[in-house]
Amino acid sequence: MARPKDDSKIEVIFEATLKIVLKTGFNGLKMADVAKAAGLATGTLYIYFKNKEVLINELFLSLKTAKTHRLLSVYNAKDSFEVNFRNLWFNYLELSLTEPERMLFIEQFAHTSFLTKKTKALGDELLKPLEEFLQQGIKQKKVRKLPIQLLLSQLMGPIYEIVKLHMDKKIVMNKSMKEGLYEIALRGISI
Repeated sequence: MARPKDDSKIEVIFEATLKIVLKTGFNGLKMADVAKAAGLATGTLYIYFKNKEVLINELFLSLKTAKTHRLLSVYNAKDSFEVNFRNLWFNYLELSLTEPERMLFIEQFAHTSFLTKKTKALGDELLKPLEEFLQQGIKQKKVRKLPIQLLLSQLMGPIYEIVKLHMDKKIVMNKSMKEGLYEIALRGISI
């Protein structure tokens, strides 16, 4: 009987993969390099992930699941739309600024052919609570009646660009900048 997989090894593999793939891209990713960076034998890596495609798909889903759960942790159904929108927007910005590599990886692979249809579907499913939240805003006539995917891209896309500027040290975010960006985001989707 096979031994269960060690979750701590999976985390080490994911961290090594994340660092490598952000430097080399998918095509430059080699399983031997991941194993070396993770401090494992290459054969051990293949026990956990049969190839780099499986590794990328599982890493993507793991990162997106963790980020989405952390994002939604500030949502409270008892709060008003405005309070929840503010909390969700600022939480997404802070999560992205705090863990830019994870956000970049998710954004880099979200719309590529490297992910399987199943992984994309599972990733999309994670966003259902946000989609429902925006639908409520539309019903309450607080949010423009546009396709939800456009609204999400309008909200998340600018944060992606902000984080890249921040990472490149072209801009250092401060509280007043964050507040100004929040106001732009809110006005961008509000009726």
